[in-house]
Amino acid sequence: MSFHKDWVIQNTEIDESLLSCCFNSRVLSVLLKNRNIDTPDKIYKFLNPLKVQLLNPNVFNDMDKAIERVRKSIENNEHITVYGDFDADGVTSTALLYLTLKETGADVDYYLPDRASESHGLNTKALVQIISKRKSKLIITVDCGISNVEEVNFAKNFKTDIIITDHHEAPVILPDAFAVLNPKVSDNINSALDIDDIQSLNYLAGVGVALKFAYGLLQSFNKTEFANNLLPLAAVGTVGDVVELLGENRTIVAAGLELIKNGVHKGIQKILKSAGIENPKNITSETIAFSVVPRLNAAGRLETPETALKVLISDDDNITDEAVNTLDGLNELRQNLCDETFKTADEMYAGDVFKNRKGIVLYNADWHIGIIGIVASKLVEKYNKPVFLMTSDFNNPEIIRCSCRSIQGLNIHAVLSEHKEIFEGFGGHKMAAGFSFDAKKITFEKFKSMLLDTIDEFAVNIDFKKVTVNADMELLPEDITPETVNLIDKMQPFGSANPSPLFIMNNTVIQEYKMMGQNANHLKLYVTKDGSKRFDCIKWNTPDFSLPVNTQIDLLFSMRLNTFNDITSVQLMLEDIHSELLDKEQKISEISFLDHRKKKDILERVVDFALSSQKTTAIYIENPILIKNLKLPQTISGKLFTLDNIPSDIQQIMFFDIPPTKEDFYKILKTTNAHLVHLMNFGSEELSSDTFISKLSGMLKYALSNLNGLISTRRAAKALGASDETVECALTLLEDSEMIDLNKVDEDNYKISYVHPIEISKVKGNDIFPDLESHLHDINAFRSFYLNSPIEEIKDMVIC
Repeated sequence: MSFHKDWVIQNTEIDESLLSCCFNSRVLSVLLKNRNIDTPDKIYKFLNPLKVQLLNPNVFNDMDKAIERVRKSIENNEHITVYGDFDADGVTSTALLYLTLKETGADVDYYLPDRASESHGLNTKALVQIISKRKSKLIITVDCGISNVEEVNFAKNFKTDIIITDHHEAPVILPDAFAVLNPKVSDNINSALDIDDIQSLNYLAGVGVALKFAYGLLQSFNKTEFANNLLPLAAVGTVGDVVELLGENRTIVAAGLELIKNGVHKGIQKILKSAGIENPKNITSETIAFSVVPRLNAAGRLETPETALKVLISDDDNITDEAVNTLDGLNELRQNLCDETFKTADEMYAGDVFKNRKGIVLYNADWHIGIIGIVASKLVEKYNKPVFLMTSDFNNPEIIRCSCRSIQGLNIHAVLSEHKEIFEGFGGHKMAAGFSFDAKKITFEKFKSMLLDTIDEFAVNIDFKKVTVNADMELLPEDITPETVNLIDKMQPFGSANPSPLFIMNNTVIQEYKMMGQNANHLKLYVTKDGSKRFDCIKWNTPDFSLPVNTQIDLLFSMRLNTFNDITSVQLMLEDIHSELLDKEQKISEISFLDHRKKKDILERVVDFALSSQKTTAIYIENPILIKNLKLPQTISGKLFTLDNIPSDIQQIMFFDIPPTKEDFYKILKTTNAHLVHLMNFGSEELSSDTFISKLSGMLKYALSNLNGLISTRRAAKALGASDETVECALTLLEDSEMIDLNKVDEDNYKISYVHPIEISKVKGNDIFPDLESHLHDINAFRSFYLNSPIEEIKDMVIC
């Protein structure tokens, strides 16, 4: 499936009264307005996050109570366990609070659940171990616990107190914990706070709430100087949980990044170095998101999160070095597993009988639970459909577990709520969720059918062929300067709710392009606008680019500075390209194909239909011998076309002949812009090298005797059912084999001086002969594909 990205500019208005707060930059003022940063005070705080004071920990009503309970544990030599989670937010939260409690003199350890066997949150099996074997009298949760009513009651029965620090949405019935620190619990925050402060606290990740508790403890124990050791952890966890980088989160991440740049936190420094990032200037929120967070998450996805935690809490170089190496290996394994699983899932979907439904629901017992969420996101990106990937539970194969991801406009949590009675458990939000169910109670096939029905109902008004992308503003060439990029950089750190700005520049013209990278899958493009300066553009992961030089295109891009030979310039990082030619490519995905290839004796009916149809119709037929054999009536001649004269804006086309190559087939579809295609089979023979050379030799002899030696490669290609390139190759081969003597007259025509009797053994021994064989093989392969493949495969080939 292919879909079009609609670019929507959010705002173009400039508030003149705020320009002075924005360094008199109209670009910066629009960007801030788009993020609702629209007063002098908001602008100052946004552009100066390091100068913003964090709220006092006592904004949480249970803070004093929680601190006193920790004090009691320390005074009574009670054992404390920090109970965390296996993702980057959970692991950094665990590390942060564990290190804080060690600093305050507590007897503390930690517990991190296993993703495959335990999933998120407290579980009674883990609590039994913590209470009976570790003898913990106090358990402090980080990034979890707010939904664990039964588990908290279980612990209380064993005289163990639980302090919950969490940031997830709170259920109606809360756990009866000793203390709760969660900004999303309605009566958990000081009622005297203003609305902006309350909103700021609601943005916090799990690690942000843990940081509040840590600050409260450090203040109570007069150890506030230790806080700088915690901010790098809080920054990584906040970025990793993809929470809004607004309010306190903005200050936490900015301050943490500044400390990381200055070498604070040995473990994070080593992870960055292992990812090839050593220059402090290159350390940004995006760097953390794409280099540090995946490595921390890889441990929890594929193994246990223990390795990630060691990197974050250990001072021993041997331990951290070994752990970082393990994380690198796990991250590489995770990437490979994701690639393999994506390929498998994509192939399964290609053959799925439900392929035309509005959701993708797939199951494979061998998929790893730790990576199916990532793969689901990749499938959403490719097909713009909600995706549900399922696998078997690690401990109980009868239990099927699922990770799902959604698209704009479809609340996936609401979809799942329609089936909540089926689930052993489920949770999430409108864009991402997870669940499990017992395959003994309902089969995967039956549940898949029910789920797809529900998706169809919820998605009735969604256009899956379009995706809306918000752009900040349209730029002119004079706006694109290093000074502008430096001003935009003041908006760092970028992340959720403050994405890296996207811009549009319309009506640019391609001057030059090339594919680059080891696999030639990245596009390097040079464009200009109105004959002004030339812009250097990069588009990652672009496997094919077919637009010719001088094509007019519109660009959607972000900007970065690129320094080469001590010259700094702006490089445009392309997110998308629009052009009329690409729009035609988009419409190919909407074509309906009608299959007449196996039908006998239909020529007369097809001709009558072509002549009587109200749709504008064109018929592709290249080979003059085929035209003669079919004895087509003169009345239809005006509808015939070849590769030389492909018509445009035709409603339906009929393939009486088979184009030589896939590229020619695609060119016809793109140029005609037809929405209805009839595939015929009126006879096609395989091209062998012997037959091809023999027929071409006959044409050459005829040209020498009757046409003054002139031969057209185009006419020869038509008669032979081959491409022009194949004929050119054969002529070069015959000349190099001293079978013919020819001179080029113009682009299409040659003049033959003599034709020697063809010695096929000599021709086949020529170094050029394998090139001709390759051309003929490609032609035969496409003919076979055209004649024998299911319609869906032909359509997929064209779209891809």
